[in-house]
Amino acid sequence: MIATTEKIEYGKEIIEFELLQEDRKTLSIEVLPTTKIKVKAPENKNKQDIIKKVQNKAKWITKQKRYFVDNYKKPDEKKYVSGECFRYLGKQYRLKVIKSNADSVKLKNGYLAVEYCLKTPSKLIDKWYKDKALSTYEKELDKCFQQFTTYGLTKPNLKIRKLTKRWGSYNKNSNTITMNIETIKANKDCIDYVIYHELCHCMYFAHNKEFYTLLESKCKDWSKRLE
Repeated sequence: MIATTEKIEYGKEIIEFELLQEDRKTLSIEVLPTTKIKVKAPENKNKQDIIKKVQNKAKWITKQKRYFVDNYKKPDEKKYVSGECFRYLGKQYRLKVIKSNADSVKLKNGYLAVEYCLKTPSKLIDKWYKDKALSTYEKELDKCFQQFTTYGLTKPNLKIRKLTKRWGSYNKNSNTITMNIETIKANKDCIDYVIYHELCHCMYFAHNKEFYTLLESKCKDWSKRLE
């Protein structure tokens, strides 16, 4: 495998990407939620031809980067005190922490209201996010998978984890979609986009032409969501 760092120009912007040339047949371009760009290509492919293909995708790459900048937020260092902002489904909520005789977390009048007794506010909020993520992702996966039933696929299992570089991933061996718990902080369009993206990997592992044709047919406005 050969790994290099390459650059292209798009308007006034310099797009830097990591190029991996390895034992594979197709070329794939991936923009991570961190906005890092990875390009994988066959070992025997001419580098100038690869760079030309990346150049042809420059508009799409910049849209992807802008989309992730607007929607993907790294976890902040929180103190879990009243007044802090917490994101949920694309909206900002002010935290209101109250010492009480019971533990609860609720969205109330534009606030994320936390009443705590036995557990700390941080543990209560973490559990609340996990519960909301699980129920939301399960519901959206059921909805999105309806468009894939004609292919004879088995609906993937669902796992939730904290991922550092991705919104989601698909494991073919276990037929499992792993969703980043942080994705629950993005809007519903973003969540659906991630699920559709991973469901397409049930059919095509690489980000090749067939993959994007399938994604386009199942999530017709996916590219507009990046504008």
